[in-house]
Amino acid sequence: MSTQLSLSRDNFHYKHNTPQGIFLRSLLKRTGPLRDVWYTDTMNMPSIGHLKKWYKGTVIVYCWWDPVRDIITKFLDDSDLNFIIITSDTSYAGTHEKQHVIGWEKQYGLHYDLIESSRPATFTVGNKFLCMMRNHKSERIQFLQSLWKQNKLENLISYLGQVNTDNNGRMARTIDQIIKPERFIDSEFTHTLEPKFIDWCTNNLPLQLYEDITQSIERNTDFYTIGNINWYDQTDYSVILETYWAKTIFITEKSFKPIIAQHPFINLGNNTTKLLKKLGFDVFDDVLNLEYDSMTTNEKINFVSNMLPVKFDIDPNRLKQNLNKFKDLRQQAIDEQSLLINSLEDSLTYFRT
Repeated sequence: MSTQLSLSRDNFHYKHNTPQGIFLRSLLKRTGPLRDVWYTDTMNMPSIGHLKKWYKGTVIVYCWWDPVRDIITKFLDDSDLNFIIITSDTSYAGTHEKQHVIGWEKQYGLHYDLIESSRPATFTVGNKFLCMMRNHKSERIQFLQSLWKQNKLENLISYLGQVNTDNNGRMARTIDQIIKPERFIDSEFTHTLEPKFIDWCTNNLPLQLYEDITQSIERNTDFYTIGNINWYDQTDYSVILETYWAKTIFITEKSFKPIIAQHPFINLGNNTTKLLKKLGFDVFDDVLNLEYDSMTTNEKINFVSNMLPVKFDIDPNRLKQNLNKFKDLRQQAIDEQSLLINSLEDSLTYFRT
């Protein structure tokens, strides 16, 4: 058993100024260190098999980077472990008598502290958009093909198709792996590429944006910056391809980059625009036809690629207001943590009696 998982100051997250660290420090102020209680997140959690073999008691999983799928429950019948899952989608995590699930709504606001601040982009009204696609997914390569077919690649578009492997557990992909049809859980979609586009990919990928210094950083997914502010200056709006396009509704750092840069945006995911609006953000529904938000993956790709380009002829003060809303959401996230800990303490009491 590792003390780096323990509910104590020895935990891996304790000294980090991250959402996981902030939540852990707040929790310890209430409970103090507890024997046979463990704390982790989705990125750093050991395998279920490892936990079952070496640990007993209660595991707290604070799901901030990603929501938990219904994976844990199938291992719990013969386990000495209970789980408390703190996540954005309680139904996605499944149900079991040895698992309590606590839902959150506002923790997205903690991206405000993680993404480096930026000056506002130069506001312009035109047809050119910025679209950053870094690691490979089926819906992204399909969207790229749709833009290619419509001769819309003169915009600022990146498609790296890979990430560094040091910490993310992902593999850098060859062009053959990118082209090969693959079904992704996050979108329930398998791409279908035309022969001429496959030839184009072979000759042109990766697509890179100039002065992309983030590729030299250990985590090539670039969680912590907007990229290069000059990319925003030279475009009129952003097209964001979120991570989750099916099964659950969730937004990542991708959604907040244009908000920090004060850049208008179109957001593609599973009802992600609806979620942003629920959180209080201006989603420009007076400019955009948001029918696409609830469409299936293939329908969404076709609808949005045909809709482009769009002109955001808006009052630029709306972009500043979105940034202010993001700052407000950050405080709401901190306030919400206190309520989450109340529920967590109830679950700890239940499992310890």
